[in-house]
Amino acid sequence: MSCLTGHGLANQSSRYPIRCAPCTPEKLSQCPAVAPGCAEVLREPGCGCCLACALSSGELCGIYTAPCGSGLRCTPRAGDPRPLHSLTRGQAVCTEIPEPEPTSQPQIQDLEMDNTAIISDPGSSLYLSGHNKPYDPRAAADAQESMKAKLIAIRKKLVEQGPCHIELQRALEKIARSQQKLGDKLTRFYLPNCDKHGLYKPKQCESSLDGQRGRCWCVNSWNGKKLLGSADVATDTECP
Repeated sequence: MSCLTGHGLANQSSRYPIRCAPCTPEKLSQCPAVAPGCAEVLREPGCGCCLACALSSGELCGIYTAPCGSGLRCTPRAGDPRPLHSLTRGQAVCTEIPEPEPTSQPQIQDLEMDNTAIISDPGSSLYLSGHNKPYDPRAAADAQESMKAKLIAIRKKLVEQGPCHIELQRALEKIARSQQKLGDKLTRFYLPNCDKHGLYKPKQCESSLDGQRGRCWCVNSWNGKKLLGSADVATDTECP
């Protein structure tokens, strides 16, 4: 499941928790022993059940290798022309997690919080009488115009998300509902893989909660539809 953050799910997961399949005694009995003298022991990344010796800074890593140690993450080398290939083949590198950079662009979550603040704004006409303030038509009109402008900005931001982001939001809601009904029986599902513009990345893959690799296929970047006549591709194969 660690690779799912590439969909931008870090913020979404708190709203739509996706639970891994349980680690049964049968699965745990098949786990290899951790080498003695290991400096740090961590659970396998994603939905793995076994413990593994954490990798140190500079060591090679990937989606199916042992996890990087605390304060590290597995990333392709700078300028790597095939980053996905490196991650699936264990040719990425454990590197220190950089400090987050401040962003000047408002995020959708910020706008949603803005919207909440607007509705509960004590300066709006809805709350003037409740706070024993004299009714001022001009102040009420200004508050309504301010609310209208901010709501328009929210709608514009949602439209700018792009088709992939919209489908991703729907998929998260659907998975959350399905998991409530199916529980541990839900082991495979599809989450759209989006680029920063809200379009579909050429390669899409199933996600798995049982530690198994899901199937992958190539799609049209505009609508996410599977390319006509194309077959499923391996996890380490690039799409045109």
